[in-house]
Amino acid sequence: MSGLRLITEAGNTPMEPCVRCLAGGCPWDHVAGNPMCPDCQEALALGESEPLRQRVESKSCAICQRAGTLPYLTYPLHAAAPVEIDLCGGHFEALLGRRLGRNSFRVLERQLQLLGVNVKQIFLLHEAFYDRQGRSLQPIPQT
Repeated sequence: MSGLRLITEAGNTPMEPCVRCLAGGCPWDHVAGNPMCPDCQEALALGESEPLRQRVESKSCAICQRAGTLPYLTYPLHAAAPVEIDLCGGHFEALLGRRLGRNSFRVLERQLQLLGVNVKQIFLLHEAFYDRQGRSLQPIPQT
């Protein structure tokens, strides 16, 4: 079973406010089922906000297959349904901090292609943060 899937069932409420700052107006990404705006995700990655404390699920990471993941739901640009990715703690931090290794990125890219989603629909600013080989150009500094 893949750790990456399209979410097509009803009950998804994309316009919920951010659980941290209560900002609204956009379909925010969801971390462990909680909507989180980009500013709060950035603050989390920089270590400038309260740490994320969530119980992990027993599912396997979409990248490394390690058990113990957080579901990360995101809304691809111009897509009919959101995509949910199960990520272990290390890959979640790497994704959020723009430090995802090129092999990890390629694994996600292949899985997204199987779902009919172009990687650029998820990684909208990919060219600003990664080169063509998938090396990180502008990672968020480690705290």
